[in-house]
Amino acid sequence: ANLNDGDPDNDPIIISVRAKEHYDKGHIPGALWANPKELITPEMLTKLDPDKDIVVVCYTGQAASQVVGLLNDLGYKAKALLFGMSSWTKDPNVFVKRFNPEKHAHDYPVEK
Repeated sequence: ANLNDGDPDNDPIIISVRAKEHYDKGHIPGALWANPKELITPEMLTKLDPDKDIVVVCYTGQAASQVVGLLNDLGYKAKALLFGMSSWTKDPNVFVKRFNPEKHAHDYPVEK
């Protein structure tokens, strides 16, 4: 899975499990939003292709890791984004404030 190779066929499914209001302020382009407590519903599972990689995103990677464990137990190929959105962007509306963006964050695009 690679978001940067220009081939959308091998893009992973991205699931953001941050609060909806934070997702709305900015998220990885194309990311689906899911409440982690309601992720395993028939409606959400129909959006997940078991043959595609799944990347789960939270604030710092901790909550995403729990969701990844559940998805992997269900047979999906899921991984957590290391350090979550705090490693994805320096955007002050999205970045996790307790980290230093100059030290931890990249400047990848966000979608609103």
